[in-house]
Amino acid sequence: MADTTVIAARRYSDQHPGYRLAYAGEAAVPVSLLTLDVLAQERKRLPLVDEFVLRLADHGIHKIDNMAAVLGIDTATVSAAVTAQMSAETVEYRPDSLGGRKVLLTQSGRRAVEELSTVTPQRVEYSQAFDRMLWQPIPHGRADLVTRADAESQGMRILPSFRTADVDTSDVSPRRLNLLLDQAQQDNGRPAIEVLSVEAITRQPRLFLPAVLLVFASDTADDLRFNIVVDDMLSEHHDSALHQVGGVERTKIQVAPAVGEPDLPSPLRQQRIPYDAVRDLQRRADNPPPRDDSTPGTASTGVKEHESVTARSALEALTVRSVPLFEHRELLTTALNTARTRLLLAAPFVRDAVVNGDFLAKLEIMLRRSGLSAHIGYGLGQDPAHSDDNALSRLRALARRYPLLKLAYVPDFHSNVLIFDDTWVNSGFEWLSFRDQPTRTYRPEEGTLVRDKAHVDERYNHYAELITRADAVTRN
Repeated sequence: MADTTVIAARRYSDQHPGYRLAYAGEAAVPVSLLTLDVLAQERKRLPLVDEFVLRLADHGIHKIDNMAAVLGIDTATVSAAVTAQMSAETVEYRPDSLGGRKVLLTQSGRRAVEELSTVTPQRVEYSQAFDRMLWQPIPHGRADLVTRADAESQGMRILPSFRTADVDTSDVSPRRLNLLLDQAQQDNGRPAIEVLSVEAITRQPRLFLPAVLLVFASDTADDLRFNIVVDDMLSEHHDSALHQVGGVERTKIQVAPAVGEPDLPSPLRQQRIPYDAVRDLQRRADNPPPRDDSTPGTASTGVKEHESVTARSALEALTVRSVPLFEHRELLTTALNTARTRLLLAAPFVRDAVVNGDFLAKLEIMLRRSGLSAHIGYGLGQDPAHSDDNALSRLRALARRYPLLKLAYVPDFHSNVLIFDDTWVNSGFEWLSFRDQPTRTYRPEEGTLVRDKAHVDERYNHYAELITRADAVTRN
C-alpha cells in the first residue's frame, strides 16, 4: 500500500519556492457523522416541462398552443418537450379531425403519469459526514473516517474545528445535500432522492478524516507556510480554515533550523550531488507523460518519456547524493522491501506509530530471506523511557523468533543511520519515530545517500559491532 504522506510530500515538496519541507505527517480533519431526519422524495426522472406535457395530456389538454398557454411559456419550448417525449415513446403526435395535430399519451406515457402521481415526500433517516473545519457537509462515508483513538494511535495531528458547538439543522441545507446526492448518483448509480427539508439531527458522533499536513520553513525557520492535502489533493479551503483558527501553531508543531546531518568523510562530501540537482532529476523522473499513441504530439510525448527514463537512470547512477526530507520514509520502505543481505537501523526513539503492524509485517518478511542479517539499535544516548513499550515489545518478540535480528539499547550517543545492502543513508532523520516526536519539534533536514561500497562496509561494520555488543550485554 502506498504511503499517502510520502506521496503528498514528494508531489508538493516544492510548493513554496524559497522554503524547505520541514514536516510531512498524517493529520486528522475533525468530522461529525450526522444522522439526519429528513423529508425527502424520490427524484423525478423527467425535466419539469416534459412532466407537465404528460400531465396536461392526461387531463385532456392535447394542443401544444394550449399547453404553452397554461404553462405560460413559449410554444417552441413545449414543442421541444413533446419531441423529446415522442422519442421516449410516451406520447404520439396524431392528426385530429379539424386538420391539426394533438398530443396523446401512449401506454408508456400513462404509466409514467401514474408513477409521477405516486411520488410523495417521506421522512427518512440519512447519514451525512460534516467537515468541522469547513463547517459544511462533505462527500465521505463512515468507511472513510477513523475514531480519535485510531487517529492518535497512528500518530495523526488532530486539526482544530472551526467551531466547538454541535452541528445545527440550519448548517445542513437541502441544496448542499442534493448536490452531494447528485455526485453520489454519478459515482455509483444509486436511485436518487431529493431532500426537501432537514427536520432534525438525531446523532452526531465526532470522527476524523485522514489527511496530510505539510509544513514548510524558511532557511532561518522564522517563517512558516503550510498546506493540507485531502484525498491526495491540495485543499485551499482547509488551508484557509486552519489559517482562520490560528494556523499551524494550533497543531503545536514547532519548526527549528536544521542542525545538519552527521559529518561525512571528506571524499564523499566532495562527491555529493546537492539538493537542487537531485530534485531536478526527481521531478523529471516523476513526471512521465501519459501513454496514448492516438493523440497528436506523439513524437513530443516520446521525447518526454525518454527524458523521464533518462532522469531515473541518472538518479540511480549517483553514488553520493542529497536525500530530501520527504524521501527518508520512502527509503525506509525500500529497505524493508528490497534488502537481501543486510539491514541496519539506528535511531534514538521507537514509537508505536512507526513500528506498527505494516512495518512489522514487512520486517518479518525480510527476516525470512535466506542469508540476511539485521541490526536495530535504539537509544543512542537518549532515555529509553521516551520509546513506546508496546513497539519495543513487538520488536523483541520478533528478535526472539528470528535470532539473526539483533535488537539492543545503545546507551552512548551515536548518529542515526540506515544501511541496507550496499546503500547507506547518513542523516539526522529519526527513522523509528518520525510520525510522533515527543517534543513536536521538526527541522528541514536533508541527508546523504551513499552507494560507495567501501564506505558503506566501514559504517556497517562499526554499527553492527556496536549493536551486537549491546545485545550481548542485554542478554547477559
